[in-house]
Amino acid sequence: MARTATGRGGYVVAGLGFGVAAGVVLGVIALGPNMPGNQSGQDETVVAEPAEESTEASAGSERDQLHIAASDDALAQLIPDLVDGTLSGHPVLVVATDDAAGSDVDAVTWLLEAADARDAGTLTLTERFLAQDSAEELTGVIADVFPDQASGQAAEDAPNPGAQAGEAFGTALMLDPETGEQQSGVEERAQLLQSLREAGFIDYEDGTILPAQVIVVITGDDDGSTDGAFAARTLASFTAAVDGRGAGAVLAGRLTAAGEQGPIGLVRAQDAYDDNITTVDSVDLEVGRGATVLGVAEQLAGEAGAYGAAEEAQAPLPEPPA
Repeated sequence: MARTATGRGGYVVAGLGFGVAAGVVLGVIALGPNMPGNQSGQDETVVAEPAEESTEASAGSERDQLHIAASDDALAQLIPDLVDGTLSGHPVLVVATDDAAGSDVDAVTWLLEAADARDAGTLTLTERFLAQDSAEELTGVIADVFPDQASGQAAEDAPNPGAQAGEAFGTALMLDPETGEQQSGVEERAQLLQSLREAGFIDYEDGTILPAQVIVVITGDDDGSTDGAFAARTLASFTAAVDGRGAGAVLAGRLTAAGEQGPIGLVRAQDAYDDNITTVDSVDLEVGRGATVLGVAEQLAGEAGAYGAAEEAQAPLPEPPA
């Protein structure tokens, strides 16, 4: 996928080199225990314990949670400085699924503002957008606006509603990564958005959606165990198709979404997706929210990574730039 590289010279934070600031943040992470889910090396065999040991274990778990909360509070003070200015002037669109926590969406949006990104708006995918029983209607609405995509290469290569919707969203809502120009006209974009909203597939505020270089997709904690994993597969293919139309995409969610059948897990499991899309599995934690924003900068530089607490994550945050 062609992307626009922006260079790394802007990563200087409040008088500190990025590496020093990142070191401080990672030091705070190290003060707390491992985040939930990052315990893959431990024996998971359940053994009956005496009541006293069970009480001690419960108390220990409570202390661990307090330590995590304390580390998160400390990171809340550091992350804004870490991302400050890293996205100066770059338009970023936030796309949230119906099950994404409002607190996660608000926190990421706030940090994007702290990073000086240009706000390209926030759009919500309703439950119907990812539901199997409304998939045919979704593709029909899209085909009315972009008939060439419905019958062309996108449908042949990836015949599913997520891919078709992602192609349409990418065409309508992303800037060309080579030229920086809009890929569709204002009327086409308005028709797609209004048609999907009228059909109950998306929601947004009028006059707030602009073309973006990178789209951040924020989801919740769906582990793909319901609906035969249809919603998770649809979201994964949607994100991949969006990514292919612009400078990049970031998929962020909670830890369980990184499970084998969850949308983040599905993206990480496929090399064609994983090599291009940045994923974050701890968006409910400050470090994950920071990773999401820094992941946008990573995408603009033509790179991708996996971040968070899951076993497949490379690190809590993207590496400091060179």
